[in-house]
This record gives sequence, structure tokens and C-alpha cells, in this order.
Amino acid sequence: MKRKIASIMAAALIATPTLAANLSSANAAYQPYSVTSVSSTVSLAKYDDGLLIDHVVFYPKDMTTSNKKYPVVVWGNGTFASWDFYEELLSQIAAGGYIVVANDDRFCGTGVTESASVDFIINESKDKKSIFYNKVDAEHIGSAGHSQGGMSAVNAARLNSKIDCVFDIQGCQLRYEASKLTVPTFFVTATEDEIVSSSWVKNSYTGCKSPAVYASVKNVTHFGPVDGYQATIFSEYAVKWFNAFLKNDKTAKAAFLNGGALSKDSRWVDYASKNF
Repeated sequence: MKRKIASIMAAALIATPTLAANLSSANAAYQPYSVTSVSSTVSLAKYDDGLLIDHVVFYPKDMTTSNKKYPVVVWGNGTFASWDFYEELLSQIAAGGYIVVANDDRFCGTGVTESASVDFIINESKDKKSIFYNKVDAEHIGSAGHSQGGMSAVNAARLNSKIDCVFDIQGCQLRYEASKLTVPTFFVTATEDEIVSSSWVKNSYTGCKSPAVYASVKNVTHFGPVDGYQATIFSEYAVKWFNAFLKNDKTAKAAFLNGGALSKDSRWVDYASKNF
């Protein structure tokens, strides 16, 4: 089954049709049609936006009783994938103290949908009827994604100046797109990825002019982020990355410097960093 999925994804990797609707027009606030428990610390709110995409939001359960605001991570899916493929990964990021906004767009490479997710959650934060009213730290927003969603995370950061950093997992973006980034970006790949090669991702890192890190997870395929066990490897450093640049955590930032935790982690190889 994985081989069949891999061949389909490889054939459609760069398929990014233009959305017929202007997603940035999603300015109205919505009430979730369901709120469910994902874990002991994370809840999930599902929305029907009435457009071409719907949003889902993972958030810490203590958000509802807290007076503080939470930084945001917007997410982009891989080709043919939807948010539920990444439930383990996204819930782990949310458990780190983030509001994580995902969607059901399966061809999101342009970054338009992911950029619209930023507008969606900010609008929710202004609606007194929303569970996210006054809960969103709109000054600290990151983008992330897998495969075509990694491309989306890169392009969303180019489109939306509210995005402060990028966590790009096995992204298929062009070097040209990466060269236009102005925010810190972690380019993640995997040694056994036969769909988006490490050399492709490394080429994006090389072309990037902003602060950047590159590293490859050992013995993991393109489907690592959707594997319940392997997803933890990605989420661990995603949380540290967002802590570093959305929470100004100096200890977390040190993990990505030469000689830091990432460069010494035996689960990763081919570490590189620049412009820090």
C-alpha cells in the first residue's frame, strides 16, 4: 500500500491547482461544529468554513481557563493527504503550548490556503463568541508542513508577513522559492525518502538566505510524519524550533546551533546551519 501511495504522490507532487475561491476573504468568524478530546492535554475544534476548505484547530485544553495568549502554528498537508494523517504530530505540537491550525486542502503548495489559516485564527480571536477570543498571540506565528505542505509552509511565509518562522518537513519547494525567505527556516529531510530526495531539500537550504538549519532523520521514509512512533522525532524538534522563534526561548535556540542538541542527536545526520 505504501509503495502504491508513494508512486501516486511522486506523480502528483507538484500538482498545485489555483483555488477558485479567494481564501483571504474568509473574514467571518465561525463556531466549531464539534469539539473533541485528542489527549489528556489537547482538544480539537472542527469548522465548516463554507468555502473550498475547512479548518481544524488543535489547542491545549488549559487554554479555555487561562488568561494568557498562545502562539500559533499553521499547517500544510502533503499531496493527497488531509490533516487527520498528521493528528499525532499536530497534537504533540499543540501539547507544547501552541494553537495549531490545519485544514483539508490536499494540494496546498502555493501557500495560499496556509496563509489563509493565519487570517482565520486571527479573526476567530476577535470574535467574542469564539473559544479563541483573546487567546491568540498574533505577534508570534509559525508555518509548518510536510512534502507539498512543506512547500506550502515556505510559500505561506513569503505571502504572509505575520509568519515568523518555518518548519519545512521534506518539502518539495523550488530553490528559488526558498531563496525568497526572510524568516528562520528548518529544512528537514529523511535518509530513506524516495519521493523528495535529501539533495532536493538540501538545495533549498543552500539557496536560503535567512537563518536556516538543515538535518536528515536517519532510517525514515517520506511517511515518517504520518507514523505514530516516528512522528515524535519530528514533533520534538518542531516544538523546540517554535519555542526558539515564537517564545524567544534561548535554550531551545541553542539546540539548533553548531554543537547543540540537534547536531549531536544520533537519530539525525548531515546537520548544517547558517546565518544565526
